Amino acid sequence: MLEKIIQLGTNYLIRHRVVEEEDRDIYEYGFHMLYNNLITIAAVCVIAIWLNMVPEVIVYHIVFICLRNSAGGYHSKTYLRCFFMSTCILLLSLIGISHINSPILNIVFACLSVLLIWYKAPVEHENSPLSTEKRKKLKRISRVLSLLFLVVLLLFNFAPVTYRWVATSLAFGMVSHAILFGAALLEAKFYKKTA
Repeated sequence: MLEKIIQLGTNYLIRHRVVEEEDRDIYEYGFHMLYNNLITIAAVCVIAIWLNMVPEVIVYHIVFICLRNSAGGYHSKTYLRCFFMSTCILLLSLIGISHINSPILNIVFACLSVLLIWYKAPVEHENSPLSTEKRKKLKRISRVLSLLFLVVLLLFNFAPVTYRWVATSLAFGMVSHAILFGAALLEAKFYKKTA
């Protein structure tokens, strides 16, 4: 069904000369990515509303996505595996955010994430090699972002208890990224040994 919709959409663009026939694969891939992203966003919204944790999910995802885009992280082999892994990590993080109110743990999570990013970012994926210039740029961006998130976390960590959820959401966003970042580092190391 999805394949048919994607083919119809691509055929429509080709028929109306918006794109060329030789670019069909690129546009079909783009439609797949759009569909996958919409499903993921819908699932995140449903979870956030269902658990009544919309602000926490927003803060968590801002941190997670910013660090993920600049420092890199683990990539699943299939979309379905990625979807389920991301959903499980989000659910576990939201359980942690709602049940753990520890300023010290927030700081430990954030500091571990900053140290990992500072010394190892960005992690390179086998399908997307980085030029030296791009690597330096991403390293700089990921370091600045991780330090910025740490400072914001510290500010909210020592704010009144009613605002501590912000620090905890930041901490779990950072530690979730750190876990997937570490997995990507291990995968890259294993990949180099077997190559």
